[in-house]
Amino acid sequence: MTGLPSFVPFLLAVGAAAFVLGGSVDAAEPQGASGNRSLAGQMCPKGSYVIGFDSESNIVCSELCGNGVLDTGEACDDGNSAAGDGCSATCQTEGMSPAGQSAAVAPATAAGVAGGLSSIATLAISDIEPSSVMYGTRELAVTISGTGFDADSVIVFAGKTYQPSVNPAGTRLDVTLATRNLSMGTYAITVSSGSGLQQTRKKALTVF
Repeated sequence: MTGLPSFVPFLLAVGAAAFVLGGSVDAAEPQGASGNRSLAGQMCPKGSYVIGFDSESNIVCSELCGNGVLDTGEACDDGNSAAGDGCSATCQTEGMSPAGQSAAVAPATAAGVAGGLSSIATLAISDIEPSSVMYGTRELAVTISGTGFDADSVIVFAGKTYQPSVNPAGTRLDVTLATRNLSMGTYAITVSSGSGLQQTRKKALTVF
């Protein structure tokens, strides 16, 4: 290094260290189940919430056709975006326009209530406690209050199905949810009754 300014060797040493550290950090970065980078940066669009994960560990958002949840404006949602299976890629019943579907659903609902099937309108979630959990918590005991619950009611949370206990009045469900592997965010909870009715609370549980 004879003849070089005294600061040159220092700069070369700093550059070499940065190269080595940079390579180490990149190699150690966590990978997702599908070989992609960590899922920590994934987010749902504004107004949409995490409801689970797909087979490649990518997050599934609410308010999207194909998420398996009947969102506003959807006539059906079979959990995929494929056409030709009775539910179109835009979550409308195939072979009938949205206007036609609305006209067909209203009389059917009214007839059901008149015939004594008032349970059509009774399944509802009024409260979920607790509504938040600290990131990394292994599991959480949750109480869901509402109406229209029965012995065959099931809960869907973050892509998993749970069989809760129900009180005799059908107004309370108790369940322990697995929360250890959840990323920070807001998750939906869906309750399905034995008659096939569903109710979803989209801002149900926040992982912070």
